[in-house]
Amino acid sequence: MNTKASYTASPEEVRRHLHTIPELSACEKETSGYIADQLRNAGIKVIYQNFSFHSILAVISGKNEGPSILFRCELDALPILESNDIEYKSKYPGVSHKCGHDGHAANMISFAHKLRENPFERGTILLFFQSAEETGAGAKAALDTGIFEQFNIEYVFAYHNIPGYRLGDILAKEGLFTPCVESMEVALTGKTSHAAEPKNGINPAVTSAQIVMYLDSINQPEKNSQDYFISTPIHLFMGEKAYGTSASKSSIGYTFRAWNNAFFEKQKCHITEKIMALATDNLLQCTITWLEAFKANHNDTSAVNYIQSAAKECNYPFVSLENAFEFGEDFGAFTQKYKGAMFGIGSGEDHSLLHSEEYDFPDELIEVGSNMFYKIVRQILG
Repeated sequence: MNTKASYTASPEEVRRHLHTIPELSACEKETSGYIADQLRNAGIKVIYQNFSFHSILAVISGKNEGPSILFRCELDALPILESNDIEYKSKYPGVSHKCGHDGHAANMISFAHKLRENPFERGTILLFFQSAEETGAGAKAALDTGIFEQFNIEYVFAYHNIPGYRLGDILAKEGLFTPCVESMEVALTGKTSHAAEPKNGINPAVTSAQIVMYLDSINQPEKNSQDYFISTPIHLFMGEKAYGTSASKSSIGYTFRAWNNAFFEKQKCHITEKIMALATDNLLQCTITWLEAFKANHNDTSAVNYIQSAAKECNYPFVSLENAFEFGEDFGAFTQKYKGAMFGIGSGEDHSLLHSEEYDFPDELIEVGSNMFYKIVRQILG
């Protein structure tokens, strides 16, 4: 498909076109190409592409030297079948933008136009369109390339739309904004035998049950506890539908989350030790794979102050959150390295939930997000 734009599309047109061409994490080639065209149409000359999967970094420099400010959005979609009957429906069955990354990217294009139309005198603005956010791989991969080291980055910012809050409300808090999250897969291997002679084999059923019971025992859902730790079962497979055979293999998948990175790492060690001990005691081979890691996202106080001041200048209601959100966010890798903050923008109190089949990004938020980003720039760079 030729996605090269022959004219400067409106922010809504950009968002809706992106919605029609959703791509999974690390596969966003068509999405990336379209966004690069839109950035060129906006007059941006310095554009880095494909340095981390299909990520894009656009650079807009002022006339004089000054600090750099990075703004991040995401490119990837989800493996969800879209149920919405809309004219810009996903062209790819089973893949759709059900987290709003199409809207976040369109917001960044709108922001780019604002920066070009109203240039600033000093500093550098970095527009980072991140590949593979949903899997937790994109931020680390991008940081590991070293591409950001050439810039004097003073702050990093990002936002996410949040259903359940009034449309356009700005949501933020100092300190923890999202937890660290990581998933685990356990593969147990024993020995197959005839179902009539299970004593001649090594069946992982009992050990699998012991692991499930152990992981349930460490679940601590109390949000105000320092030991907050959510242990969520994702999948459990064992054997085959062969009723004459005693199973020899099982696979167990879990996702865990905690407020504190250090506490999470201790829990990982305990979990690994316990599962390996159970497998050894029951003569099973065991492989544990940790995947899709999201670092806790911590908001710097001064960055949150800029967000609150920007909301005031834009006449947007500001909501100071009492508690952190419980979803994982790959932007945590950036706030671990740089001062910065992530904030939310309400998608509507009755809006469809993120990652649901009915979800669709509200176009009204494109202007809200781009205005917020622009006011943040003006506050920091003058």
